[in-house]
Amino acid sequence: MKKFLLILFLAVTGFSVSYGQENVNQFRAAYPKARKDAALCKKQLAIIDRMKSPTPLELAYAGAFYAVWPEHLSSPLKKLNAFKKGKDYLEQAIKAEPGQVEIHFLRLTVQHNAPAMLGYNENKEEDLGIVLDKYDDITSTALRTNIKEFLLATDLLTDSQRKIFQ
Repeated sequence: MKKFLLILFLAVTGFSVSYGQENVNQFRAAYPKARKDAALCKKQLAIIDRMKSPTPLELAYAGAFYAVWPEHLSSPLKKLNAFKKGKDYLEQAIKAEPGQVEIHFLRLTVQHNAPAMLGYNENKEEDLGIVLDKYDDITSTALRTNIKEFLLATDLLTDSQRKIFQ
């Protein structure tokens, strides 16, 4: 009986870890396109809303997708509420895993694209520093590509930093 319970436990926890990684891989692939593709963004939000106990990284992606969602809304109140929800999720994720580079990258993308009137831009330099410091340690090709493409399309890098990515 103990062996059965151990096997069952390992199977369930192993499944949840791989399922969580599957979500992250899907989110990584979808996030760069979400700003321009309302259907894709909505699909990711539906996945997020079904998650019962998201990891800090999944929570950060939830925040990023909710912060992008206002691009596809027309009501100013709905836009503001979605953005606030995204901001709250990102900040919760940062608190839960303050050293996680991908979470800092997601917050950087949101703060860089957030309208100035929302006042959500105070961590851009901090997040950029963390992303640049830890970039070489990132093993995910998809994440490295997302970071590189985002940074090269912005004005966040100095000329010497830009050369690293070209």
